[in-house]
Amino acid sequence: MRFAKQACTHGLAAAAMLAVPGAVAAQGIGKTIVVQNDVSRLKGNQRSALTTGESVFKEEAVQTGADSVAKIVFLDQTNLSIGPNARVSLNQYVYSEDRPAGKVALNLLKGTYRFVTGDLEKKSYQINTPVATIGVRGTTFDVSTTGVRSVVTLLEGEVRVCTRSGKECAVLNQSGSVAIVTTSGITTGTTPGGSQIQLGFSGLCAASPALCTPTRLADGGAVAAPGAVAALCGR
Repeated sequence: MRFAKQACTHGLAAAAMLAVPGAVAAQGIGKTIVVQNDVSRLKGNQRSALTTGESVFKEEAVQTGADSVAKIVFLDQTNLSIGPNARVSLNQYVYSEDRPAGKVALNLLKGTYRFVTGDLEKKSYQINTPVATIGVRGTTFDVSTTGVRSVVTLLEGEVRVCTRSGKECAVLNQSGSVAIVTTSGITTGTTPGGSQIQLGFSGLCAASPALCTPTRLADGGAVAAPGAVAALCGR
């Protein structure tokens, strides 16, 4: 019993370090649920391999290599699936279970992604690419981006897509609608049934269903909310 009590105490201390900003340990903002092949975290000049079940942190980047995919579930239950040869910067993340206000700011620098919103207020999400900003309205959508061109494909819900300057915007509210953003502006339309855009992430989903199945952290046992630690310790 004494050993169990000590283990529980140590567990509470570790959870507190993750939950309190400014603690010695950095605050994890989510965890990797899917990692296949070459997936890395980048922090400044440091690079290290990521494996399934590892925490990710704000102000770092996640990068995938060829034939490599990953999926991150954040504390607010946002799902971000990452295709091959992609790089995303986890710029800002503020979340508390006690209040709906928060902030999720991601830079999708290159590659293909699927984004599913979590529990935060929809205005809390800010998704950027090199040429576009994406405002979320409760949504599932795909993004394919390079340095000069981004394609946003709506699967469910609604998004507002703007040029980085904000001078031109388009609202997508029908499944299959597409916004193509370049430095010249925005073109909208619908996704043809056999288009490369549509097949791109669908093909990844077929090869790895967990990549595109909406996941909550509690479902995978990835991150326990701070308030859940006491319950685990029998309090």
